[in-house]
Amino acid sequence: MTRSDPIGARYYKPLRELERFSEALFYVSAALSIGTLLVDKTLYPGGYAAVQIAFVLSVLGNFVLGFVSRLYLAPRAEDKRRQDLLSNSYQVNLTHENALGYYNNDQTNPVKRLAASVMESSFFTNNILREMLRFERPKVILYFAIWIAALMIRSTDLGIIAAAAQVLFSEQILTKWLRLEWLRMRSERVYEKLHKLINTTTSFNKLAMHAHVMEHYSEYETGKAYASVTLSDRSFQKRNADLSREWEAIRAGLQL
Repeated sequence: MTRSDPIGARYYKPLRELERFSEALFYVSAALSIGTLLVDKTLYPGGYAAVQIAFVLSVLGNFVLGFVSRLYLAPRAEDKRRQDLLSNSYQVNLTHENALGYYNNDQTNPVKRLAASVMESSFFTNNILREMLRFERPKVILYFAIWIAALMIRSTDLGIIAAAAQVLFSEQILTKWLRLEWLRMRSERVYEKLHKLINTTTSFNKLAMHAHVMEHYSEYETGKAYASVTLSDRSFQKRNADLSREWEAIRAGLQL
């Protein structure tokens, strides 16, 4: 089967690249915030001023990048993906940038096809997030342990403790981990609901079934919007083959 995903290449790739750059800039900003405490402004006034200026510029840069990501690149990519999903399900052209082989089911009924596609998406999202969390969980534990250790050492400067807390409780560390965990649970719940619905429903032609499917579709899409998480392309490539085989087995079991 021919597979292509112009939406991923054209819209999600720039988003991931910007987020990687923003994350790197965040760590630079965190290092500079500690550097402002370590450089003696009396002995090294020039160096202290340079560190302060660099810190301010890195914070402003991160703000601008976050603004572009959250309010432009991410909504644009998600809108295109939703257009593609609905185009594929209802056999209409809401966009000319349609993916081929992205959704894998053979349903002709548009409502059941949408249910199967959302179920497949939530299945992949849940499992890719599990892979991402294998790295995020130890990272949060390590940062938290370092911060607690700094608190317990009485000789640690309060400024350094405050700077470390700012890093730990930032969007890039603790908040990001919580958003990943929340979206994983939500996508898992959507998958289970749709699995049960498809497994127990004999006809998707009733309006009630259409309403149920749209409810689960909305729950999945709003979950992604609230969490504002971009799935890791590296984690996807690592798990794609195994997850595709597992999805094919699920498809066969549900006759999708």
